[in-house]
Amino acid sequence: MVGNDDGSLRDLLGANKDPEFHLKLMDGWERHVPDQADRDAIDAELKQRFMAANRPDLHGMLRAQMDQAFTLMKQQSVIAYFSATGETASKAYIPGTMFATIRRTPNGESLDGYVTQAIREYGAKPLYGDKRFIRFERESTKQFEGGSIVMTSIVYVTPIPGSNRRRGLQLTASIARPVEMTAADPKFVAWKAAFDLCVSTLRWSPPAT
Repeated sequence: MVGNDDGSLRDLLGANKDPEFHLKLMDGWERHVPDQADRDAIDAELKQRFMAANRPDLHGMLRAQMDQAFTLMKQQSVIAYFSATGETASKAYIPGTMFATIRRTPNGESLDGYVTQAIREYGAKPLYGDKRFIRFERESTKQFEGGSIVMTSIVYVTPIPGSNRRRGLQLTASIARPVEMTAADPKFVAWKAAFDLCVSTLRWSPPAT
């Protein structure tokens, strides 16, 4: 089960808050909290951009897609997401996003069973040999009008300090590539390596008061 609903319950019961997590992000990437303020800021930027281009129709279309994305993040209890929304001097672009959720088991037991399942079913392995993390990939082809794309999800899970391995931070990177681009393409391999490196910088700090 994935979500952060028990975070509110833990607060109501007076439980200790989980520590904060930090990542060294890629150039031009920023951390966002998927709340109403974030949604409004993105919508305002989109509106300004497409009104300047005299394309209000595109603003309406992308706004609808954005609404769907925020609804989905709420359903999946996303606590933060990361995307290339900042200024950058680099021309490198990764067609992807990364989401943070809290992974927990239904009955509050250790995550060890989930880790064993991920190793058995998905071939999960430590990230760069660091056994604090497990990492695995899943791939699917998505059809859309005019073509299709391959979606690759890279899942990283690490226990939250102080949780006795009952809760874990899950980071899920989603990357889109054309169907004609193979998994061995150097550009695609570099995209995955960039996410791996980003996640490997994970650090924890005391919870916000």
